[in-house]
Amino acid sequence: MRTGKLGSIMPTQSLVFLALGAAAILAFILLIILPGQRQAAELDREIAGLTARIEEQRVLAPIFTTLFAKAKAPAALGLPTPTRAKLARAEIGGALKHLQELAAAHKMAVRELTPDVNTLTDASARFLVQLLANGQFMDLRGFLVDIGSLPYFEGIEEIEIKAVEGNTKDIGLKISLTRE
Repeated sequence: MRTGKLGSIMPTQSLVFLALGAAAILAFILLIILPGQRQAAELDREIAGLTARIEEQRVLAPIFTTLFAKAKAPAALGLPTPTRAKLARAEIGGALKHLQELAAAHKMAVRELTPDVNTLTDASARFLVQLLANGQFMDLRGFLVDIGSLPYFEGIEEIEIKAVEGNTKDIGLKISLTRE
C-alpha cells in the first residue's frame, strides 16, 4: 500500500461520493437550516412585540372602558347662564366683597382688588375691576366659571398669569361688570 497519495488509500469513486455527500450536507445547511433559523429569530421578535402589545392593551383596557363610558354619558349642559342684571351704584361695594369671597372659595388669596374710578364717572354702563390674586393655576378655571355666573358680569378684559416661588401663580384679572 502506498501512503503518499490519497487515491491509493481510498478509491476515486469513494472520494467522489464523499465530496458529493459533503456538498449535499453543506447545501442542506445553507439552504434549509440557516434560513429556518433566521425565520425563527424573526418570528421570536414578532412574538415579543405582540406580547408587549397584548400586555399594553391589558393595562390600558380599564382606562379605555372608563373613557368610553364617559364618552357615552350625556354631555354637560355647559357654563351657567344666569339672567343678566345691572349693578346698582349702592351694590358696588357688595359686588367687590362677593368677588373676594369667590376667590377665597377657590383657594385664591386676593392681594389687591381695585375698582377703576374712571369707569364709575363715564357715561358707559360698564364698571372695571382690577383683581390681583395668588393661587394655584388649576383653581383658576372654577373661579372664572363662578365669576361668569354673576348676573352683572359682562366680560374679562385681561388675564395675566405670572409664576412665583413655590407652586403658586400671581393672577391678574381685569373684570368688566355692568352697572346702571
